[in-house]
Amino acid sequence: MDAERVLMIRLGHWVAASDEIEPGSYRSGVGYRDGMSHRELVDSMRAWWRINPARVEWEGIQHAVAVHQGITRIVVEIGDWTQLQNGPLDGRWAFTATPITSGPVHDKWVGPSGRRIHFQKGNQSPVLYWPPR
Repeated sequence: MDAERVLMIRLGHWVAASDEIEPGSYRSGVGYRDGMSHRELVDSMRAWWRINPARVEWEGIQHAVAVHQGITRIVVEIGDWTQLQNGPLDGRWAFTATPITSGPVHDKWVGPSGRRIHFQKGNQSPVLYWPPR
């Protein structure tokens, strides 16, 4: 893999919970489970994170990759950012996301059955700039 920077978003096990992402747009849960739809996976990975969108832009990052148990699950193109206001997750960010299901970017990060990603031991952050510097 070349030096293209992406956001790696580590997902835990699925937790069902209705959660509003944009006004009137809800997701059915967070995390990962076998058999989930692309829409559920995208919605699970794109919100709510402690992240600096200005850094993402400065680094030229255009894609985010969802990872569960060290295996990449989906890659998306990052769109617009929204900041959560007034609530328990105040100050966290979400982004719009377009799934990439074929082509060179998909093949590089996910392929037909996911790629193995090895994270630095001890790093527990759910959002990482990849590859690490």
